[in-house]
Amino acid sequence: MAEQGISLVGKTALITGGSKGIGKSIALTFANQGADIVIASRSMTLLEEVTQKIYSAGGKCLPVEADVIRLVEASRSAFGKVDILVNNAGVSKELPFMELSLSDWDQMLSINLMGVLYCIRAVLPKMRSRREGTIINIASAAGLRGLPGSSAYSASKAAVIALTQSLGDEVGPDGIRVNVICPGPIKTEMLDQSAVKNFLIQNPNDLLKPDAVAGAALFLASSLSGGMNSQVLVVRTKSRW
Repeated sequence: MAEQGISLVGKTALITGGSKGIGKSIALTFANQGADIVIASRSMTLLEEVTQKIYSAGGKCLPVEADVIRLVEASRSAFGKVDILVNNAGVSKELPFMELSLSDWDQMLSINLMGVLYCIRAVLPKMRSRREGTIINIASAAGLRGLPGSSAYSASKAAVIALTQSLGDEVGPDGIRVNVICPGPIKTEMLDQSAVKNFLIQNPNDLLKPDAVAGAALFLASSLSGGMNSQVLVVRTKSRW
């Protein structure tokens, strides 16, 4: 049952990296508010687990292990449209700058930045023709204030923030809102990174759960944030990270 004032009934949400962590939490939260869900990931086994949870709660979910083009086509075939795109898929590798190989840089920029770009390009034409759509990018507080040992990751997320702000201003007149969420340290599978571990040793109470990001995403996906575009929404505790 949708919370009072927040409803995604009749909306279709496409969520990348939706099999675990933040993406999984967003998928379950959106489904609970009535949205039809399309989730994408590299692991069909994990996708099916999330799908089963959504169906068990009375929702609809399509799991897709595929490239971007097939993902968007599958979304439209199943539900007719994509109202909400959540770009959540990402990778991180924490190493000193000189120990990061060029292939490490290529991988993080390819997934963290170019993956966002490809998904947006796939959904934007139809959103423009309908003059309606919401794009939510998941970046990181590291994109606002880089951490030692995370130069490639921080740079890729900073690029997503800049892309969000530029694109939002560009497509806002077409009825499309583009915003970005920058989480601080989150309790997810990506926590096995030295920079984050060292931070948490010094700041043991600064670890958020994925639900905190899902709540922010729900707000941005709903009509309650209808006046927000090109905005950076930081989700973290008292720390600056």
